[in-house]
Amino acid sequence: MVRVARKMVGDRDVVYDIVQEIFIDLFDKLNNGYVVNHPKSWLCKATANRCVDSLRKQKRFENIESLGEYKAEQELTDNQELSHAVSLAILKLKPQERILVTLYSEGLSYKEIADATGTKFSSIGKMLSRALKKIETELKNKKHELY
Repeated sequence: MVRVARKMVGDRDVVYDIVQEIFIDLFDKLNNGYVVNHPKSWLCKATANRCVDSLRKQKRFENIESLGEYKAEQELTDNQELSHAVSLAILKLKPQERILVTLYSEGLSYKEIADATGTKFSSIGKMLSRALKKIETELKNKKHELY
């Protein structure tokens, strides 16, 4: 959950707050008799939803593209530069696309992603493909090669 939230939000303190809120919410629901049939999917969906909520709140106060700005250190290796460029490209995606890419990068199956996001299973592949194409285009615009 922390990895998913970190990839979506970026700010470590906000990530820990999100995860803590999710566990408190889960605890309250379980104490009130709510049954979680698929805990992994429920936790992923809750994480994604809280991250989107957090990003919406942040967007009210600052431009979302500025979240990806960073001070480049002079001695970043090529892998570090590419990794950072990918992270910046992901931050420029729409929240729904960012969720799909993040969950996919965490190794969730299309079925698990569909359950976690409430998206039709048949739509996941195409939506994910489009999001990855946007990342590829962004990286090419920044003169980064994926291959």
